Order: sequence, then C-alpha cells, then structure tokens
Amino acid sequence: MLSYLNPLPSLPNYRGPHKVGTSEFEIPISEIQSASTVPDERIATIKFRLYYPTVPEATSKESVYWLPSPQKQWNEAYASFMGASDRYSSIMTSMLNLWNYAKLPVVKDAPLLPSTSSLGHSVCFFSHGLGGNFNTYSSVVGSLASCGVVCVAPEHRDGSAPTSFIKNSRGEVERSIPYQKHSHTPNIQVLNARNAQLRVRLWELELTYAAIKAMNEGKQFTNYAENSSQTQARLKCQLNMLPGQVTWAGHSFGAATVTQFVKSVYYHEYLPRTSNAVTSKGKSESDGSEERWDDSPLYKASADSDLVQQITSESPVALLDCWTMPLRGDTTKWLWERPMPCYERKTPSSQSAKPNTVAVMSAEFYKWTDLLNRTRALLSESPVDAVEAFERQKKRRESEAPTAKHDKTRASNPIPELSKQHQDATIAPASTTSAESSRETSPSGSGAQSETGSAQSSSTSLVPSEPEIVKPESNLEPRLYHVPQSAHLSQSDFGVLFPNLTKYVMKAVEPEKTLELNVRAILAVMRGVGLPVGSLAEGEDQILETDKMDKKERWIRVPLVDA
Repeated sequence: MLSYLNPLPSLPNYRGPHKVGTSEFEIPISEIQSASTVPDERIATIKFRLYYPTVPEATSKESVYWLPSPQKQWNEAYASFMGASDRYSSIMTSMLNLWNYAKLPVVKDAPLLPSTSSLGHSVCFFSHGLGGNFNTYSSVVGSLASCGVVCVAPEHRDGSAPTSFIKNSRGEVERSIPYQKHSHTPNIQVLNARNAQLRVRLWELELTYAAIKAMNEGKQFTNYAENSSQTQARLKCQLNMLPGQVTWAGHSFGAATVTQFVKSVYYHEYLPRTSNAVTSKGKSESDGSEERWDDSPLYKASADSDLVQQITSESPVALLDCWTMPLRGDTTKWLWERPMPCYERKTPSSQSAKPNTVAVMSAEFYKWTDLLNRTRALLSESPVDAVEAFERQKKRRESEAPTAKHDKTRASNPIPELSKQHQDATIAPASTTSAESSRETSPSGSGAQSETGSAQSSSTSLVPSEPEIVKPESNLEPRLYHVPQSAHLSQSDFGVLFPNLTKYVMKAVEPEKTLELNVRAILAVMRGVGLPVGSLAEGEDQILETDKMDKKERWIRVPLVDA
C-alpha cells in the first residue's frame, strides 16, 4: 500500500537563504558537568543531531539518510511501534524499507557559516514526540537552520522513540532502549510512567544544553558517533548563548517536555507542594493538620547553574501540538498552575512588545475541544482560572442544550501511538478551583485517585467552546494558532514523506505549506526578542500579527479566552 501511495519517499529542500550542514553527536555523560542525578543507569551517553547554516560551496561525498543506522533494526522497531504483530512484522518491515532511501537535504559535517552578528548564531533546542528521533523533525529544524539558526535535536532515551541505540567508546552498539507502551487512560500508573519519562527528557535537555554551551566556550568532547572534532572547533564563540536568547521548541510530547523544562528552570526557587505540603510553620494554614514538602520535582536546576541564567521571561518558546496529559501528574501539576514565563516580561511598552511564545495546533488536535481548552489554559495568565471559566461555560451550555453532543470523529493515524494521544481530551482538569484547593495527594498517599480511574478526584472535563477572534490586551501573552486541514503528523517529516497517505487517510493537504507556517511561527517568536534570523516569507513576516493570513485560511488565530 505504501509503495502505491508513495513509492520513493523524499524530503523537500529547505527554503531559507542558506545551505544546511549537519553533524551527529553521541557524548559520554561522564564528560559533561552536571549536578543532576542520572535517572536511568542504562543511559551512558547523550545523543543529538546538530543542524546549522553552512557556506554555499559546502559539499560532501557521504549522504545522511533519514532513517538512522542500523536501518534494519530501526525498521523493525517502527513496525512494532505501528502495532504490527510478530506474524506481520516482516511484511511491514519490507514496506517500510522504502524510506531507507530518503536522504536529508544537508551536507554532512560541513563548515559552519560565519555569523554576521557580533552575538553569534541564534540557537534552538527541539524536543521530539512519541515515535520520533533526532531526524524525525528535520524539515522543521533544517528550515530553521537554512534561516541562520543552529538547531539542536536530541534523541530522547526515555522509551518514547521506537528504539534508540547507545554506543560505547569503540563506536559499537552496546545496548538499545526499547519503546515503552503505556495506556492512554490517565490513571496513576500511566501518569507516573509518563512523568518518569519526563524526568529522563529534562535531564537530557540539561546535559545537551551544557554540552553545546561548553563547545561554544572551546571545549571538545569525545564523540562516539563520528569524528566531529572540526565541527566542535568551529562552534567556538559562534553561538549566541546570552541569557534569554536560546529558543526552546518541541512537538507533542516534546512540547510538553519543553513546557516542563522552561517552567522548572524559571520557577526553580519554588518547591512543588501536594496536599501534604509543609508551610513555614510546619502545619497546614487551612486546617492545622501536619503537612510536608514534596522535595522531589522531576527536575530542579541548581541555583548556580547556567540554565538559571539562560531561561528568563524573554526566552522564546514554540509549542507544536502540545500533548498536555503528561503535565498533569502529581509531580508536574504544581507547575501546570503557574503561567508561562512570558507574562513576566519587563518591556518598556507592552503594546510595542512582540510575542515570544507561540503554540500551533493541527486540525487533528484542534477539533478535540477539551484538548484545545487545555492548551488555552496552559497558555493563559492563570491556568487555574481558565479551567474554572471553561467549566462554567460547559455547565451553562449543557443547561441550554442538554442533548448536544460534541463530534469526536477523527481520521485514523498511521502512527497508532500518536493517534491515541487524543484520549488526553477526556481527562479531568488538574485544577478546578484554585492553586491551593487543587492540591492532591501523591500517588503513594491515600487520596481520591484510583489506579484504574481518572487521574483526578473530580470527573469533570473541560468545556466545549467555539472560539471567536479576540484582540489581546497586550502583546505579552502567548499566541495560539490553528492550521486547518492538517494532521498531527503534518508537523513532522511524516507529512512530507507520505503526502498522499496523510491526504487520503487524515484529510491533510499541502504538507509543505503546513510545515512552512510552523517554521515561520518559530522564527517570529525569535524575532520577538530581537534575534537576527532569516525569513521564509516575502517582505516583513507578520505571521503572529494577524488573525487570518490567506484566502484559504490556513492560519487562524485562536483566543485564549472567549468573548
């Protein structure tokens, strides 16, 4: 079937003004300075791919294939990820062999284009979602690189990739990290499992950031992936690593990871509290009962770490189809209740400030009203109040039209795990009253949560709503946009690798246009803090300053609150 729909999958060339180079890294964690505890002893290295602008004359005799090596094992892992049984796995693997020939439109280990800015090249970290790896979003990060951005794409070893191979000092595969299958029913066990994965992801982001910063300062690391000494040397003093200047982006689980990471660092001085949290007096101020601090957040940056200086209210953030369910466990919801850092930006005039935080939703995620409203709450100045408002609207609408039902039909998805993420929409909100009253017992406590039921003691869900275009009071709040006729996979390489498949099965059109809109949005938030980056648009790009962009209405503004 795949061969009929798209016999030779290929990736389009990047549309930015620069040619793109790439280098693969796998660095032993023993060489990276970190005060954090290793969350999984199996993980001895961090792995990432660097995408960067290169000189026009750069060439390479060696191609970089989209499917990583060893391809046979990767095909088998993807076949298993897609749900193929042992009986049909060989058939599925044969079909997937088609994408073995897809190449990244890059130059391997090319020289870094000298920066025209005295500050150096802008830097973006991009976290992948379920079923991804460091190549899966090459169209997004490669396009950014073609606009002058140095992009860092980690390959997470938390069990969210179909597989991931860890090499030793001889360059041999020593072990693999298999994919972890978890139910999408948000019970305690599932939320704990997702939070355990988040713990690994946050630690990996810290180490990856530390490695890039050290390379910019002239340090060279052992690289188990390949001989990259020239690439590392070329990075010295070429990257803009000033506070608030690094961009953080991700897709799906990666967007949740970036959200948790940015907030964890920004709010590092605060400790998470559950219903057993200790006040300064050692007693609950509400009822006098004994309470305790929960001092084990998923990630806590040390006060003297470079990250604490790096992540500020100015830091650009881009969230593509943010999967909010992992943010609602007992160890994550304390940050859920806090706003995105952009609300604390200190600008001379909020009306003249450009947005530095954006979220983009595919049609597949947007039509799930509860998931949409959960994203709107995440981006609101007070997520708790936003949830309350959505709940009041829901009750009012139910009383006015008690028989109305929300249409939850959706197209099937060739990546089953990504499709199942939509079950997030049925989860009750993490907070329904206030930041204080919404605290719940930890999984080990005796709270109202059950191991098989909802993750919250309340069974309510977010309110359905029909958004109307509402102008914000200032430019400090995040922007939220919806791309009609797009799929969840449209924000990754799968949309352009299999355009006919996503068109006929998921009703997604113009995959290259969808990717372009997402990339332009990321570039726009970078410009919002004054970063010098290129453009994919003709003339001045005002993608975040409009409600609808073209006659086809492929870019629609979504308000964070209803009128």
